[in-house]
Amino acid sequence: MELHRLKSKRIQARSFKQLLQEELVARCRSNPNYSLRSFARSLQVEPSALSQMINGKRPITEKMKMRLGSALGLTTDQLRRLPASAEAMQGHNEIRIQFQQLTMDSFAVISDWYHYAILELTYLEDFKSDAIWIAQRLGITKSEVNIAVNRLLRLGLLKKNEKGKWIDASENGELTHLSPSETSDAARKYQIQLLELSQNAVREIAVKKRNHTSATLCFDPEDLELAIERIADFRRSFARDFQPKKAKDVYQLQISFFPLTKQKDNV
Repeated sequence: MELHRLKSKRIQARSFKQLLQEELVARCRSNPNYSLRSFARSLQVEPSALSQMINGKRPITEKMKMRLGSALGLTTDQLRRLPASAEAMQGHNEIRIQFQQLTMDSFAVISDWYHYAILELTYLEDFKSDAIWIAQRLGITKSEVNIAVNRLLRLGLLKKNEKGKWIDASENGELTHLSPSETSDAARKYQIQLLELSQNAVREIAVKKRNHTSATLCFDPEDLELAIERIADFRRSFARDFQPKKAKDVYQLQISFFPLTKQKDNV
């Protein structure tokens, strides 16, 4: 089943290293007990070697790419079109390489909600620069944490201080270097994930620890641009007003504003 899924799907990864990262995360999501060791076993490679390749600490040779790709069920043609890593694309000039690397990583950061959550976790009083601790606090797998932290560190959104502790190094606008099509795809994926998290919160978290409210109103679509600006202003103001001196948890603020009535051009 796994082999057929990969072989028949359209590959969107920009490199074989990214494909390995995404495949590991996908398997961990479908099975919380799945691990990098399980992934290595299925590929018939040493876990330490696979970990180094996924984290960019060991180059992926063409021979290794073909071997692992074959184990994943990819065709020779698919593998030939896929560079081993971003570093393997040295035929382009340096500026082009840097732009593609930033685009690839920024796309990944925007597409998965826990990248932002990890940055916010660094402000908690009891924060630990430990993948297991982060995985437990966010309810995700250790593999997802390791891959996310690696991306955040390479992007400069996360860094280590003099004591070796991870700290948030992001700034506004740091994640906007994306083409319109990639931003749209990433935004849709990110928003769907947040809606799913919101549904889980309604089912699993006590009302006294959350707030889910809404308002239904008549509205003139011509005022939508102004409404979006007002909502953005509210989000920024809310974030400024509630910056605690001692943070204990990470919360997610969601504001949804969309038409309930069918649009004429969609009827």
